[in-house]
Amino acid sequence: MSIFILLAFIFPPVGIPLLIVYFTKHKKGNPHPSENKDWYLQLALSREDAVSQWFLLLSVFFLGVTLLTLNRDIGDPLSWRTIMFLTSIVGLIITYYFKTISTLIFSLIGIASWWGIQAMQWIQNKDIKTSSILAGLIFIALLFYVLGHYHEKELKYKRFAFVYLILGIISITGALFIFSSKPGLEMLAEMTKGVTFFSSWEITTSLLIFITALVGLTLYSASKNLILPAETAAVFVLAILFGITAFLPQQTIFMQTGNYLDYYSGSGSELSVNGVLWAIVFNFAVFFELLGLIFSGYLRREEWLINIGAFFLFILIIVKYFDWFFTFLDKSLFFIGAGILLFAVGWFMEKSRRYMISNIKTEQQKT
Repeated sequence: MSIFILLAFIFPPVGIPLLIVYFTKHKKGNPHPSENKDWYLQLALSREDAVSQWFLLLSVFFLGVTLLTLNRDIGDPLSWRTIMFLTSIVGLIITYYFKTISTLIFSLIGIASWWGIQAMQWIQNKDIKTSSILAGLIFIALLFYVLGHYHEKELKYKRFAFVYLILGIISITGALFIFSSKPGLEMLAEMTKGVTFFSSWEITTSLLIFITALVGLTLYSASKNLILPAETAAVFVLAILFGITAFLPQQTIFMQTGNYLDYYSGSGSELSVNGVLWAIVFNFAVFFELLGLIFSGYLRREEWLINIGAFFLFILIIVKYFDWFFTFLDKSLFFIGAGILLFAVGWFMEKSRRYMISNIKTEQQKT
């Protein structure tokens, strides 16, 4: 069924008829949520729910298109970014009224994208560090993560909690992955060029709102035991780490060691002292963030959290192997080593994952 829903999103003229045929030929309904302990991980609880979500999401899309058309016809008094924001807000209202997941995903991505695009507009022609926009987007991702745990306090919002958590985890992990690599460090050097965000009152106000909301919501969630102490510390550490980038002076990450062409091909540059420092910081941050996800899943008895943490950790180890050793080892030795590493890491991580999950199931059976 999921492939039909995906096709309906990508290519509605084909996907929607296929969905109708599927619903016509198959038995009505899915197992009741009480019969499935992982019910909150499902995009739709039944086929009827999937269809209703699809049409509600289409209604939000059509609202956005209608507003854009009307706005153009009356002389564009509003920017397309404002319409994007308004449409996302309407999507959130529909989400909480009808308890739909698809509109929640669309709305959260839309609001985060709106702020990033609008922030680029705010700093245009002002030579402000783009690292301030990075900090703002990370604050939003951290807010999603904390809001995910906040929503877990009520059963009816548990599916919403999963969406918030996934969006937050993927965004934060992706950022750490990028900035722990050589291209990411080069990007960091470019993003620290310019003046601080205080030159734009819009950026300054936005960041103050984000950090105030993040601190307040995190402390409240911690006081209600909705978020673990280690998770609280991780949220603040990541907020501080990316918040610092908004204040950094221009960073010299790489030093030229060859000629001009070698430098831009990547073979004639090496990390400076600052570059080594940031490489260590981001590599340690992404490694411990993924370990934290795994142990958080174990403490919360959430198998999906263990699995996603183990998957990203496996990818991290392989990426770092290629990143660190590809240029230093003979190619035949490199790929032999890669095969051995893949086998060893895969075996160890699968064994650890199964051990954690078996312990969770054993404790659940005892209770």
